[in-house]
Amino acid sequence: MKRSPLTVTVLTDTHLYSLKNGFEGKAYDRANSKSQILLAESGEVLDAAFAQISADNRSDIVLICGDLTSNGDLESHKEMIAKLRRLKESGKRVYVITATHDFRKNGVTSAYRGDEKIEVPTATRDMLFDMYREFGPNEAISVHRESMSYVVQLSDGYRLFALNDDTNKNGKSGFSDECFEWITAEAERAWRDGQMIIAMTHHPLIAPSPIYATIGKGDMLGDYEARIEQLADIGVSFIFTGHTHIHNISDHCSKRGNRLYDICTGSPIGYPGVMRTVTFADDVDITTDYVSEPQSFRDKGIKLHDALGQQLIGIIRRMIEVAATDVDRLADMAVSISIKPKLVYKFGWIIKPIFKFLNSLKVSTVARWTKKETGLKKEDYADIKDVKVVDIITELVLNLYGGESKYPPETPVYKITVGMLHIIDSILGILHIDMKKITKVAGSATELIEPLLYNTNIDSYTAKLPIPRYYPQGEQGEIVEKPATSETVKKSKKGLPLIIAAALILIVFLPVWLLLILIGFLSNSVKYRDKLK
Repeated sequence: MKRSPLTVTVLTDTHLYSLKNGFEGKAYDRANSKSQILLAESGEVLDAAFAQISADNRSDIVLICGDLTSNGDLESHKEMIAKLRRLKESGKRVYVITATHDFRKNGVTSAYRGDEKIEVPTATRDMLFDMYREFGPNEAISVHRESMSYVVQLSDGYRLFALNDDTNKNGKSGFSDECFEWITAEAERAWRDGQMIIAMTHHPLIAPSPIYATIGKGDMLGDYEARIEQLADIGVSFIFTGHTHIHNISDHCSKRGNRLYDICTGSPIGYPGVMRTVTFADDVDITTDYVSEPQSFRDKGIKLHDALGQQLIGIIRRMIEVAATDVDRLADMAVSISIKPKLVYKFGWIIKPIFKFLNSLKVSTVARWTKKETGLKKEDYADIKDVKVVDIITELVLNLYGGESKYPPETPVYKITVGMLHIIDSILGILHIDMKKITKVAGSATELIEPLLYNTNIDSYTAKLPIPRYYPQGEQGEIVEKPATSETVKKSKKGLPLIIAAALILIVFLPVWLLLILIGFLSNSVKYRDKLK
């Protein structure tokens, strides 16, 4: 059937934090220092975002993919519902799902009074469906009550699958088998009725970067490897996601040849401070809008994008600093960028000396190490020779969250970084160390880190995606391999000589090395015994 174009506004991870929970004092400052999003300013930023949406006549449909509140406290829910009602009153149709930040199993979360952290009541999971019933479920043509998922007829030819993934009933996010049976039945009905499926859920199905799949796998949709194949093969070609706060578009082709696009959107109150406008027609046109500054920001001459960047940069730099000195503090902060505390405690004894070294390392030193691989002369990197390596690491994390490509292959930062990665890969190759077995996602250090420098896949901000053909069971589509990227850095041959040199040093100082490693491992195991459990 011929469908008329349909345009929707998409945002996610609004994380509203009520000022009634406290916004000053040492206790709040401690919480804010490890937050990658703006807490106290979240309400006014969301007001600015919703005003922007209300004034935008491109679409009357707004989709919000979960984590409506910061930590599920009742005051934040009341304020969020009031904001959503005002958005509806402006003429918008609003459809939301809740997620893991919108409730607490024990019914309490933290608030702050001066120097003290106190407890305040939260919503529990069973309260959420009725709390947000007016924002989607009341219009549903089908509901899976246990998962709080629903299907809505958005327009002639378009059906929204709002899929709540806060539990798969096996201790992870995702969908239970019984819920997925309902999703499959609804997808089959949609195809019989000639409807295009537009889906939204909270957790991503495709890692925005190989390194995220390594360190943040627990923040992906539970059983995502299986579910992405299944969703593609029941005809879900476009799914909006969030949770990571990373602005990214990725795609996956199933073994049957069905393509699924995971359109993950950054948070409006975290870097880069964005939302999307998506038009479904003969193809799918995706644009990104930055959230405009609230009045208080304009009065102070502050750009919201810059403030969000500084909030994220601040936490990264503090983490790099404490990584060299304080494992407990690092573990406490690491959760804000999806690193589990247990991982920090497990490798803390190795992390500290590495980051002590990194905190003093400059780009010029690494450039000299990688001269044969990059072919760069001193004048080629003169502008960045005194830049600290940790500042480059900070920029790479910003690249990850912002979905940006700041360092294309012709830039010195790209060449020097990839040159160093090639040296590491050369060493790993000589030692027959299989990175794929370690990371599960990348066959080399270069494959793991290079995407943080430059995005060779779909543009995260502006994209025109084809509507894939759907191949039902019994048919086979073409599986197209992604083209290889051009090489601007030579492969390294330094692995063998470096290993020989290291072996000689190791032999000479073997007793010292063994003693240091043993002391480090044992002291770490004893010191963090309870944390490692």
